[in-house]
Amino acid sequence: MTKRRRKLTNRELQDRIFGFAIQTDVEDDSFLLQPVAFKDPEQVRYCIDGLTLALITYCYHRHPRGENYYEVMQQIEDSTLPPAARRRLRKRADDAAAKQIPFIIALNKLVEEYYRLRQTLESFLPPSDDD
Repeated sequence: MTKRRRKLTNRELQDRIFGFAIQTDVEDDSFLLQPVAFKDPEQVRYCIDGLTLALITYCYHRHPRGENYYEVMQQIEDSTLPPAARRRLRKRADDAAAKQIPFIIALNKLVEEYYRLRQTLESFLPPSDDD
């Protein structure tokens, strides 16, 4: 049985937008840290675009640099590798995963929150001609 979520108040929605902006490290003077006039469709669209940009920017700036875990794992699958080389590659893969897993967990939570925020904000918009 699916539990229905209660409708957010505008204040709660605003607080969640602020929280998302802070989690994605927006600049202190970002418009995402200013109140949104939810009755103004243009401001709502602007907020949606800002949330999208904040998520993309977060991914770019916060993604751990280093080796790609999947690329290293592909190298390990090479059957001609000597055991010592395979062990070194496994260590590199473990190191890459150790850096990437926390980022992916955080990103998962942000994407879920982004989806919920976007869905809620879109409910403030008038129906488009495509609907």
